[in-house]
Amino acid sequence: MSLKYDLFKGARIQKMKSVFNIKETYKHAKEWLEYWRYDVVEKRYKHKETISGREIEIIWNCTREIDEYTQFMLNIRWLCLMIKDIKVQVGNKKITMQHGEINVFVDAYLVLDWQNKWEESAVLKFLRSFFEKYLYHGHIQSLKEQLWKEGWAFYNEMKAYLSMHEFELKEGMT
Repeated sequence: MSLKYDLFKGARIQKMKSVFNIKETYKHAKEWLEYWRYDVVEKRYKHKETISGREIEIIWNCTREIDEYTQFMLNIRWLCLMIKDIKVQVGNKKITMQHGEINVFVDAYLVLDWQNKWEESAVLKFLRSFFEKYLYHGHIQSLKEQLWKEGWAFYNEMKAYLSMHEFELKEGMT
């Protein structure tokens, strides 16, 4: 069984009653992850219409193979509430954007023996513990630091993106 180190869980970006472009935000996040060579798998996309607006939940599992033994994993959950489309004047044209609440939750994990190759026999299990404890320990620590930095870099990128691409809702916007 693979070993998973939780580096951080539930780091939350929250924007309440904001005006933003959900498609562009989604696209920016995915492009950032792909630039850092993460494979992004959308595990869930749930869209529900309510009286107060749309509710959207998206769950991504993002992984990057470091080597045959080690893998970085970022789990990202989007929760958008009370989403309504509005028209916003940008320059000379009106564009459709969304108004509502957006939450982004980020978890980061370092996964060892992600392919479960060291679980095939008792001898390999023993060698795995020896390998991790004495030979690979320093490397594991540096990988934890690297993933911790990358996870928080994604968090900070999305927080800055949502702040930078936020518009004020003014009278007359519909």
